[in-house]
Amino acid sequence: MNDDHASFAARIICLYLDDPDTPDTPSNADWDIARGLAERGISFDTMHLAFRLAFVRRRAPADGKAHPPIRSLAYFRAVALNLTNDELDPFFARYVAQLYDRLRSAQPPAPSENRAQTPDSRGFS
Repeated sequence: MNDDHASFAARIICLYLDDPDTPDTPSNADWDIARGLAERGISFDTMHLAFRLAFVRRRAPADGKAHPPIRSLAYFRAVALNLTNDELDPFFARYVAQLYDRLRSAQPPAPSENRAQTPDSRGFS
C-alpha cells in the first residue's frame, strides 16, 4: 500500500472513531475496510458525507426508533457506496452538514478519553 492510501485510511479511521456510536478502537477489519476504500478511489469528501448522513439518519430516524451501536466501518462503507447523485450534490452535502452540526452539538460529549486524542497519540498517522 502506498503512503497516500495509508494516510487516507488513517483519516477514515479518525472519522470512524469520532462518531459517538462507534467503538473506541478500530478492529483489524476496520483498517482493512479503510484501506479498501482508498484502493477503490472513494474520495474523503464522499466518506465524510457518508459519516454525516449516517449520523443524521440515526439521530433523527423517520421511525423514531433508537439504533444499536455501530460495530464496523462496513456500516459507513455501505452508506458511501449507496449515495445517490442527488445526495452527492454540494447543496445537499451542506444541508446534511448543517443538520449534523445541530444534532452533534446537542449530543453529550463521548465518555471515552480515546475520542479526545489526536490520531498520532493513538499510534496511527
